[in-house]
Amino acid sequence: MEVEKEIISYLYEYGNTRESDIINYGMKNFNYSSERMKKVIKLMVIKGKILYLVHGRLEPPELYITLKGPLPSEIEKVLLGASIQTKTAEEDAQKILEEAAAIAERKIRALRQD
Repeated sequence: MEVEKEIISYLYEYGNTRESDIINYGMKNFNYSSERMKKVIKLMVIKGKILYLVHGRLEPPELYITLKGPLPSEIEKVLLGASIQTKTAEEDAQKILEEAAAIAERKIRALRQD
């Protein structure tokens, strides 16, 4: 199920997350109702893909969702590939910014010399 993969990917990227945030994420991105999202989450708990955690120090206590155990290898490969692509894009953006700063600095120097 695509929604389950997205929830796992979300939890892998952001870590333990409030159940309400996962529900809102599904409602916004998949046009699911809150009840349908709750059913998806409960089914994932039953399948052993995720776990409920209760944060008892909050008032009132808050329900969190976390991953259970290691990720399946195919999901890890997809996430790793996305991470590498993101790092490459960040490196490219950094190079562009550095080049732009160098050009701007040269133009400022040229204007000051005139």
